[in-house]
Amino acid sequence: PNAQKMEFLHAARLLVDMGYQLYATKNTHELLKQQGFDTCIMVYKPLVKREPNVLTMLQTGKLDLVIDVPSSMDSQALTDGFEVRRAAVDSATPLISDIKTATLTAQALHRKWSREKSGRVFWSFNTWQEYTEVREAGLNQV
Repeated sequence: PNAQKMEFLHAARLLVDMGYQLYATKNTHELLKQQGFDTCIMVYKPLVKREPNVLTMLQTGKLDLVIDVPSSMDSQALTDGFEVRRAAVDSATPLISDIKTATLTAQALHRKWSREKSGRVFWSFNTWQEYTEVREAGLNQV
């Protein structure tokens, strides 16, 4: 479990660099704090009846993305993870449950953010006519 969290640290830094607020349950929160993520906010697991609770945050639309990777097969971890993933689906919040996918998603978002921040367009779409007009205009000048 900690190996996956350590693998995700670089991606977490990218998210923070882009201005995202990170929320984490107890163990992940402690690891992030140890690694210098001072702005990370701890949230309670679904079965803990204290606030801020991850279920409440999902139900009220306060989270934009959930990264919840199943880490162990003990019954409590499975129950907590299931509750979080179920709540994400029920609240129509995007859910990532694979560490590689989470890392690649963070990298893709950061690449887009970096390009746009430097004034470059990330996506550039033109119609076929726009492509051919430019080409024809260049040919007519020869």
